Amino acid sequence: MKRLTGILPATVTSQATTAVMRPARWVVATFATLLLALVLTLVPAGRALAVADASSSPYYVQIQTLAQLGVITGFEDGTFRPNAPVTRQQFAKMVVLTMRVAVSEEDVCAFADVLPTGPETLFPDNYVAAAARAGITTGTKAATGVRAALFSPDANIPLAQLVTMVTRASGRALEDPPSSYRGTWGAFDKVHAPVARVAQYNGLLRELNLAAMDPWRNATRAEASAILFNLLGTDGESLAGRFLGTTADLVRYFRSKVPSGEKFSVPVEELAGLYVKYARRFGLRADVAWVQMCHETGFGWALAQGDVKPEQNNFAGIGATGGVSGNSFATAELGVIAQIAHLAWYAYPDHMDDPYCCMVSVPDPSVVITQPGDPRHFVGNALPHCGAARTLNDLSAKWAVGTQYGARLTEMLAQVPVSLGY
Repeated sequence: MKRLTGILPATVTSQATTAVMRPARWVVATFATLLLALVLTLVPAGRALAVADASSSPYYVQIQTLAQLGVITGFEDGTFRPNAPVTRQQFAKMVVLTMRVAVSEEDVCAFADVLPTGPETLFPDNYVAAAARAGITTGTKAATGVRAALFSPDANIPLAQLVTMVTRASGRALEDPPSSYRGTWGAFDKVHAPVARVAQYNGLLRELNLAAMDPWRNATRAEASAILFNLLGTDGESLAGRFLGTTADLVRYFRSKVPSGEKFSVPVEELAGLYVKYARRFGLRADVAWVQMCHETGFGWALAQGDVKPEQNNFAGIGATGGVSGNSFATAELGVIAQIAHLAWYAYPDHMDDPYCCMVSVPDPSVVITQPGDPRHFVGNALPHCGAARTLNDLSAKWAVGTQYGARLTEMLAQVPVSLGY
């Protein structure tokens, strides 16, 4: 399979270290600018976004996840308005935040219609400038059809343009589909059709109701969230987002290291399915949780030799410290839930209010846990939250003592295959 060439600018490589993004303190002069600021202001760290009006959306997990990451915010009245449109300027900022593209006050926007809005902190024009620098956007055409130095920041973004930005922002090189592949989405012009085909083939449109999505209508805030959630799956370090492959891909990776004789309490195929199911529920990458399990258990073999035994169904060493066997879970499913719930505890300052995170009291190490949940949530002040971890590297010296923990997991993650075109 050849790599995508000649259609899009070079892909954007995610920054190894997340740029420091300060919440904007909006100083505005017009109502229009004020309204835009309400939508684009970042959520301060540690404060969850109220998205109650999005609870019935098919993209609720995606919305909640991006809200936890500070990529999206709601309105002043506490609503999210999932069916409201998104402007081009708003979406440019969302993409930059999603892919952790570095942005600073020195990013000066070259588009004539994107006006500077403040000199002392990060404003929308800085994010648009960063998006242009990264090749995510190239602007718009003037009414004459001639490309000019314009961006149309206040125009609502159609789905076709949104998907083009997302495809350009991919954290990995996207595969060029074979000639036999036929995309199933909409009527595009000759510019956007190849891009949409690539996006669909590479999984960036997974779980979207494409039959109901006219590519030239305005994208909704919920649809933007869903596509950005998928985009996180191309980031080689992100904890959050969608694994764009399949359960079989996780098994293929495992079998490349352990052809047979694994030491789990259930078949590896069943275990992989559990990781896909529950990672999706928590808005986390199944491939990330899977490689963490492989590392922590030595692809299962350490379970037969170390402190943690296979029958404990403890796939991430929860509670295990040098001679202490750690927590035991009645089933493999409970063990997977515990690991992913604990990973969510690292990933989000206020992670999703899920019953799988709040049903277990402080356990006796000798007692087998028979209810869902992460037992380490409930140790009170003895185990404070370790901070928001956006990337695998952020887990170093937090989940594990070693400073190379994240680097090792990142190396393993890059080896997980991703099935395309389904």
